[in-house]
Amino acid sequence: MTHRHLPFTPDWLLWPEPWVLTLLLVLLVPLMWFLWLRTSRRPVIRFSSLAGLRTLGSVWPRRLRLILPILRTVALVCLIVAVARPQRPDESSQVFAEGIAIQMVVDTSSSMLDTDLSPPGERINRLDAVKDVFRRFVEGEGELPGRPNDLIGMIRFARYADSVCPLTLDHEALVEVLDAARTVIWQDRSGRWYGNRDEDGTAIGNALAFAVGRMKDLRRTVGSGERLTISSRVIILLTDGEDNLEEIQRRHGLDESLVSITPVQAGELAATYGIKVYTILAGTGQRAAFGHRFPVDDRDLRRIAEVTGGKHYTARDGQALERVYAEIDELERTKVEERHYVRWGELSRPWLFAAFVCLCAQTFLDATRFRKIP
Repeated sequence: MTHRHLPFTPDWLLWPEPWVLTLLLVLLVPLMWFLWLRTSRRPVIRFSSLAGLRTLGSVWPRRLRLILPILRTVALVCLIVAVARPQRPDESSQVFAEGIAIQMVVDTSSSMLDTDLSPPGERINRLDAVKDVFRRFVEGEGELPGRPNDLIGMIRFARYADSVCPLTLDHEALVEVLDAARTVIWQDRSGRWYGNRDEDGTAIGNALAFAVGRMKDLRRTVGSGERLTISSRVIILLTDGEDNLEEIQRRHGLDESLVSITPVQAGELAATYGIKVYTILAGTGQRAAFGHRFPVDDRDLRRIAEVTGGKHYTARDGQALERVYAEIDELERTKVEERHYVRWGELSRPWLFAAFVCLCAQTFLDATRFRKIP
């Protein structure tokens, strides 16, 4: 059925049978007035003289009798409009998304205070540079379109891993948690240091295993929804160094059995549950004396990406980091299907009611106040 908008009518009013309205202008109304007002259909009583009748009173009651054809005309117009079926569309849409669960695992060890990822003309540490790109990855800005239909969570780690935000669609809350994140050791504006040095370190294996534990049962708990289905589970692991938990254990004389899992073992665990891991090595290496830097051994990170079906990246500056997130965004896209619905609201009922009222009033007046001589 085709709906049309007619001139001089509101934009929201559409007509599925607009041709019916031509009866108003072409045929019915002019014809009815001709039939109702023609003199040949009026009853006539012959009198020798009308002089006596003219003295009986005003002619207004006789003129008011024109209200009867007016009521009939209004009733006819209302009926014709009702047959034309004026309708008001109520448009709605429903979005069905096959979302992606993305767990961000971010290194917050003291080495993330290095400033080699600073944009030109600025001086910020690695963590702040990562937070800025992460925020744009979630909300969308520039080359990053955002991830509105994805569950995103955040885990930070140094020597220990900590879930600071569970997987959620409430990205505003996620960004608030992200803004508050800082390294395990930090410095205020006065130069005073805070934090706990015993928590410093880079436990990549433990952090990744912790993230896998958070995601391995996600399909059972979330993937049965009608509107949101988890099509894939992804971990983005960002660090600026190598896993050094075993070295810390030996240095402090602690029991080596406390090292629960190595990075490669954690990668194999992720592969077992079908979780893809993208690894990012951020920065230009480990700072050393006299301005020198030592390169980071990224073999474990490469192996993690390989066994899980992900990809390994190296970001040596802020622009490279943004390109990495843009490429991951292209590789892991959410499938969104939007279905539009139009529910038509019928507006004929008021016109039918108006026609009924006019006919009732015309019939009542014709039988009482404006009754004719039979």
